[in-house]
Amino acid sequence: MKFGHAFQEALAADSYPQHWVEKAIPYRQLKKILGKVREELIKKGYDPDTLHQLLTDRNAEYRLETDAFHLLRPRLVVRPSLSLEHAAVAGSPSESPLEPDGANAPRPPERGQGHESYEADEWVKIPLSSDVRFFGLLQTDVTQLDTLQDEERQSMNDKIKNLGSEIAEVAKPRKGMLNLSKSDLYRWREIFELYLAAQVFFSTYEVAGGLRKSEKAQKQLVWFQDEVNKRQLPQKFKIESSTAAYAQFLALNATLLQNLQFQELNQTAVIKIIKKFDKRTSLGVKGTFPKVMYSANFISETISKDICAQLAREVVSLVPQVVDYSCTICLSLCWLPIRLDCKHLFCIRCMIKMQNQNKRYCPLCRADVVQNANETHIDDQLVRYLERWFPKETKEKQVYNEIERRRELFGDIYVGDRDPAPCTVM
Repeated sequence: MKFGHAFQEALAADSYPQHWVEKAIPYRQLKKILGKVREELIKKGYDPDTLHQLLTDRNAEYRLETDAFHLLRPRLVVRPSLSLEHAAVAGSPSESPLEPDGANAPRPPERGQGHESYEADEWVKIPLSSDVRFFGLLQTDVTQLDTLQDEERQSMNDKIKNLGSEIAEVAKPRKGMLNLSKSDLYRWREIFELYLAAQVFFSTYEVAGGLRKSEKAQKQLVWFQDEVNKRQLPQKFKIESSTAAYAQFLALNATLLQNLQFQELNQTAVIKIIKKFDKRTSLGVKGTFPKVMYSANFISETISKDICAQLAREVVSLVPQVVDYSCTICLSLCWLPIRLDCKHLFCIRCMIKMQNQNKRYCPLCRADVVQNANETHIDDQLVRYLERWFPKETKEKQVYNEIERRRELFGDIYVGDRDPAPCTVM
């Protein structure tokens, strides 16, 4: 299937909003204009093979330049003697394709740019009209896509802020274990833990890090939804508005995925039409077009990065994860947190063990600070934060710490919650 047909089918099949479709790259129209560019070049005596040889020998150049308003100005320039020769082949003197390279002619290439230094009067501009139409239309549509991206960015920014406010309300901690029934803190923590593990739009793995392609992002988003449904987390919400907030969270991710798909589809269309332009004309603009396009969003893909960053900052980070407050030694909640003189944090039981083993150096930075730690190094502000946001985990860690302390005191005879050993006296 040819790309033009596949492109139109993809635009129709993926249920894109109509105002998106109207601003998509006009691939078929560009293709028709490209045919005119080829015809005009051949009429003037510059068929693809001839142009390829002239460009290779540096006897001709095709320059994509921008003016003060960042509008593309394509120019084909050749050496005068070669231009006269092609003029004789192309037609009569009255139909001469030559335009002397006067005051408004393109500047010759400078040294250091991979070209020889030529005098300005050594070049003659070949007037073309179809290529101006081609790049004018292409630039206009890419600019419209940039505008669309800006509009969608603002729309999603507003939705993210509203969603953040809703989740902050339903997931905020309530003081005391008995009041947890009035909060969905732990349901949202589990949802966001799965979302972070899915790495829907960004990967932090060394092998394949960075922004994901839409196909992979879609697979990761489906995995996230399946895991949430397997654990029946939406059904466990205790606050009714949490259900609506979760639906908004999914819809926001679906919109961002659709935006990424639409962007990739149009980028492919641009790549294809530029490749076809080079193939049919031999003018070689593949390398220069992206550099002179002056596209703020469409080519750089900044919208996906920015929206994902805001989603993480204003929604996901509203519910802190245990991993962000874990002791790097025991890998459980850092309770009670000891902040060493080097500013690194460890839980109190791990610090006591290190001191009892006469260890002196911080496990993270190797500073000689461990033996200096005492009760004044407890981070009281962080203690209050952990009690508020991790009530279950702090209780569990306190119980665990007490068991550890008793084992250190009583050794092997301490049985704790296990069945008591039979009496050996009677």
